[in-house]
Amino acid sequence: MPVILAVLAAIIVFCGYLIVDMLLADKKRKALLQARLAAEGGVSAESGESPRTGLNGEPSAFAASLLRLLRGLGIAADAAIELLERRFAQAGINSPDAPMYYLFFQRIGALGLLLLALILVAGANETNKALMYMLAGLMTFVAVWGPKLYVQNRIDKRKKLLQRAFPDTLDLLLICVESGLALDASLARVCSELGLAYPEMTGELNRTRLELALLNDRARALNNLNERTDLPAFRSLVSALIQSERFGTSLSDTLRVLSEEFRLQRLSIAETKAARLPVLMTVPLIFLLMPAFFLIVLGPAIVKIMHNGSEITGN
Repeated sequence: MPVILAVLAAIIVFCGYLIVDMLLADKKRKALLQARLAAEGGVSAESGESPRTGLNGEPSAFAASLLRLLRGLGIAADAAIELLERRFAQAGINSPDAPMYYLFFQRIGALGLLLLALILVAGANETNKALMYMLAGLMTFVAVWGPKLYVQNRIDKRKKLLQRAFPDTLDLLLICVESGLALDASLARVCSELGLAYPEMTGELNRTRLELALLNDRARALNNLNERTDLPAFRSLVSALIQSERFGTSLSDTLRVLSEEFRLQRLSIAETKAARLPVLMTVPLIFLLMPAFFLIVLGPAIVKIMHNGSEITGN
């Protein structure tokens, strides 16, 4: 048992070190990004608004050493990291160290947890057998499905936030374009207005604005927005922006059509949710309100019957 506790403590300390290292690198990268945004007239470092995004830089020395270790063990880390980068971008994890940490835990740390679970099962006695089995099952679940479920949960939550913020963002972008601002200036204005209400959307637009300024291919920068969000709404917006950039069509007319379409879509979603309310309220009404209703209606009759019965029996 002491050996198992020591191994668990070592794993916890190592995971804590990885988290602290990634947070420090993230903090440094955000500070550099805030300085760049402030220089370009976006969200300033003094405003207290964090863009929550950044152009991916080089991994830290520790993450690079983990990558060399994975390569030395014969793991195709480069191909796996290339596939992971897109999913991490959709999850809002922009740290360049995150894919290395993910692969290390998935390929090496998971094996350590599985081995530890087997040790727990083998060393279990009659007194703590149930506890060891539960702990071993929890370790197996974390080792096999933990990383995938964590990333997928982050992706799903982020998509919901972006989907909720999209109609308001599109309306404000349309107002900025119709007022005569260019696309880059419109995105900067939208980010400054929506920074507190929709930080996830602000982060995506800030990153897109930086890529539009730094990359030579503006279509590539807009397509990166589509890949990071993976939502039909952003796909339509990116197609409209690319068409306007390539063919010189009126951006305000295109955005007006998209704004009306998504405003109707938002109204349709609200009506659908309202139509589901009677069905969703049926179960609470049956199990919570109906017993109280029957008690109020039948309670006096039950009390009277009990009282009359006690008079008849003489009790």
